[in-house]
Amino acid sequence: MKKLLSRYMTGVLLCLTANNVLAERLQWKVEDGGNGHYYEGFEANVIWSQANKLAKALGGHLVTITSDAENRWVFDNVGKLYYLLGGTDALEEGKWTWVTNEKWEYDRWDNGQPNGGGNQNFLTYYNTPYAWHDVQGSYNAKGFIVEYENAGSSTQSTPQTCEAATLSNDLKLHIPLLHYSPLPNDKAIMLLSIDMKIKDSNQLLFKVLDYKLIK
Repeated sequence: MKKLLSRYMTGVLLCLTANNVLAERLQWKVEDGGNGHYYEGFEANVIWSQANKLAKALGGHLVTITSDAENRWVFDNVGKLYYLLGGTDALEEGKWTWVTNEKWEYDRWDNGQPNGGGNQNFLTYYNTPYAWHDVQGSYNAKGFIVEYENAGSSTQSTPQTCEAATLSNDLKLHIPLLHYSPLPNDKAIMLLSIDMKIKDSNQLLFKVLDYKLIK
């Protein structure tokens, strides 16, 4: 069962309120000139590849920004300096693309950016509000932004309330969560909580503390 849990811990819906994590899902409403999508900012020291995987596991994707209005709304409402975005030119140097394969028709590069050549292939807000920089894949950001095209993950909408996460003295983060993950034989596991502990700057370790077998 532990192996099964480890294998199917994708798609978790986290509700985190610890000091080093911020998660509040907000909608850019159509009536306000938006696209109806939901956005969520997470405060966490991660590199781009980790943030990309976490965004997918949450049922969304790293944010893609296709207009000045969206850029300003995202930064003002869920973004911060040094937060990662969903752009990369890792596949072809100088050809920037979004993780969703949307057309790259808008950008908001800071002065002198992008300037990284072949080793700075990932997009982030940096030291100027609203403005973008390219950074290396090893760059430890202060957070990342997830965009959802509907109210929740692929299986469950955002809960209205959630028990706060707690941080222990040994830097282990206990995270309550709600999610149904598919399992073989038409079964599902509802993960009730996990422990998260940073092993080093490039790796996050997850351990299931409690679970309930559904169906």
